[in-house]
Amino acid sequence: MSIQKSSRAISAYANGKVMKLQSGYLAGLSSSRASLARLRRLGTSRDTSWMSIGDDLFEGFPELGAYEEEKGLNSVKAALRYYAMLQQSKSVPVAVLQKDAKRSVSFGSACRAISLENNGSGAPGVRRRMAMVEAANDFGGVQTAMRSLVQLMRASKGVIQLDFGRLASDLFQIQFDETRSAVFMRWAQDYYRAANGNKATAEDAEE
Repeated sequence: MSIQKSSRAISAYANGKVMKLQSGYLAGLSSSRASLARLRRLGTSRDTSWMSIGDDLFEGFPELGAYEEEKGLNSVKAALRYYAMLQQSKSVPVAVLQKDAKRSVSFGSACRAISLENNGSGAPGVRRRMAMVEAANDFGGVQTAMRSLVQLMRASKGVIQLDFGRLASDLFQIQFDETRSAVFMRWAQDYYRAANGNKATAEDAEE
């Protein structure tokens, strides 16, 4: 299976998982709240049991080649963890499909949205963190740098939305030399061309 075809499968799988979790969480289901709490602990010192989180991560996972499967799981785990972080304590959805979004919901455009807050005073810090993601030597470094950006998104005055299927696909492609650079180029393009649209989003949220 090609990287692009596998990335589409990863995107569809992650979207399905996130939308199911989001629907349950917003409906007040205790099982969904518990799942999000477990997902937030993934990769931390308070890591959760794999058997307790397995259905959220592995059930229905697409068939990939041996070389791609670990990278696919890495990308889905990270995307679901970031969703769980961003959705925490919010009563509105933070996950949205690209076709349903009024504006771009890529990771690059979301970073632009938070950089415009407080009259743009945080922009240098956001760009520095984005540069750290690109400069990371391994996927663990990518996740660490991205986590700090997601934390800023969660603390935003407005609601930052993301297409988590698209994010999972990007994270998958970051792990391959032949597609890594293209992902960061798209994020940079979305960051810089999203200025006006995300400024409007921030103003709408404040009204």
